[in-house]
Amino acid sequence: MSPWKYFLFWLFGWAIKAVTSLLFMTCRVQVFGQEIETAYLEEHKGKGLPYASWHRGLFFFVYFYRNLKFIVMASASKDGELATQATRRFGWIPVRGSSSRRGSQALQEMQVLFEKGHRGGLVVDAPTGPPCVSKIGIIILAKRTGLPILPVMWNADKSWRIKSWDRSIIPKPFSRIVFLYGDELLHVPADASEEACENFRKELDVRLCRMMYQTDHFFRLPGITDPRDIEIPEPVPMNELY
Repeated sequence: MSPWKYFLFWLFGWAIKAVTSLLFMTCRVQVFGQEIETAYLEEHKGKGLPYASWHRGLFFFVYFYRNLKFIVMASASKDGELATQATRRFGWIPVRGSSSRRGSQALQEMQVLFEKGHRGGLVVDAPTGPPCVSKIGIIILAKRTGLPILPVMWNADKSWRIKSWDRSIIPKPFSRIVFLYGDELLHVPADASEEACENFRKELDVRLCRMMYQTDHFFRLPGITDPRDIEIPEPVPMNELY
C-alpha cells in the first residue's frame, strides 16, 4: 500500500471516530442482562472473554466497547484496512484475516491474545455472510482457549439500514438503543469432536437469532420494559428480521 493511500485510510479512521462519537453521544442506551458479564469478570479476573454477535451490529459494538483493548478480526482485504484504522481509533486491537484469507493464522493470533486476558468481539457471520449463520472460528477459539462465549445483541428504535449483505444498522441521532446480553455463557469442551463443534455452532446461531428477535421487537410492542420478557416463536421468523 502506498504511503498516500495509507494516510487516507488513517484519516478515514479518525473521521469515522469523530462522526460516530458525536452520533452515539445523542443516543440513550438501555442495557439488559449485563450481570452475567459482571459476574464472569469478577470471578475470572485476568481471563479473556469472547463476545459473539451478527455483523449487522458492528457499528455500535465498536463504540460501546471502546478503549478496552478488545480484539476484533478485520478482513485481510483492502476494505479491511478501513475497518482496521477505524477500530484502532476506538482502542480496539484488529487482527487481520477472515474465513477465506489468512484465517488460520488470524485465529492463532487471537487465541494468544485471549489467553493473555483480552476480551474480544467476533461478528460471527462475517466477512460476507450469509447473514445470521456463524462461521466455525468462534467455536474453535472457545475450544482451544477454554473460554466461554458471551452472546450480545442490540437494536435502535430509529435507524438506517445499509443495503448490504448484512443490512448493517446505523442508529439515527437521538434514538433509543437496547443492548442485550445472553442469559448464559456457551461453553465448548476441549475434547469436543468435529460433530459436537458443529452442534455448538448451531446452538450459538439459535441463541443469537432469539436475542435478535427480542431486541428487534422491543420498541415495536407496547408495554414492554425488558426485552427478555418478549415471547419468541419457534422457529424464529427470520423474514421479519431481514
